Amino acid sequence: MRLRSLATLAATLLLTATASASTLQLPKGFYATNVNGQQVSAFDSTLDLGQGKQVVTLRYANPYRVHPEHHEMVVSGPIYVVFDANADANYQLSADLPMALNQAKSYARNPKFDLESAGQAVVHKAYLGQGAVARLLAD
Repeated sequence: MRLRSLATLAATLLLTATASASTLQLPKGFYATNVNGQQVSAFDSTLDLGQGKQVVTLRYANPYRVHPEHHEMVVSGPIYVVFDANADANYQLSADLPMALNQAKSYARNPKFDLESAGQAVVHKAYLGQGAVARLLAD
């Protein structure tokens, strides 16, 4: 009887933890390296988030075919996206990615994207590159 009660309690806790999680969906062309200082797989296009302030470290990266036998990878510096997440909310990052190599290089220096949840814009700040830490500390 006690074992069944413990199993029920464990299942309830697991469902509660799962139900209160929020996520961030990344589009092709973006990958994450960290969520709140915790390393994540660059292959994950859906990230698990907690509730409250989130700091997600991203990079823009896209291969461009320069010649039939040559590709060039365009990669941005780290992008720190800061926003407040609600429990049970799903967030999507969206961007109009450039198609041409020269436009991609320009985009990588100053990536633009939107953050949404349930079709509504989410207030966020994005910091890019070397000055990001100083700007984050100043905010």
